[in-house]
Amino acid sequence: MAKDKILVIGASGQIGVELTMALRKIYGNNNVIASDLREQNPLLEGTGPYVSLDVMNKEMLHVQVIRQNITQIYLLAAILSATG
Repeated sequence: MAKDKILVIGASGQIGVELTMALRKIYGNNNVIASDLREQNPLLEGTGPYVSLDVMNKEMLHVQVIRQNITQIYLLAAILSATG
């Protein structure tokens, strides 16, 4: 059985970092692709794959889903930081 491949959109935010790290513990580092419009959060560096992705560009999103064989997507791009 093939492993799930997960794309976390908005992974550089506060909630995205926590979710990405939790998913990587469950599914393995290489099976969870972090993505964001901005630079990768330093807390995620070296923990698994990262792609710069503009979720508003549907072609770019489609290419990544096909290229990475994505089976699940977590969309956090519109969630603001939970702190102050």
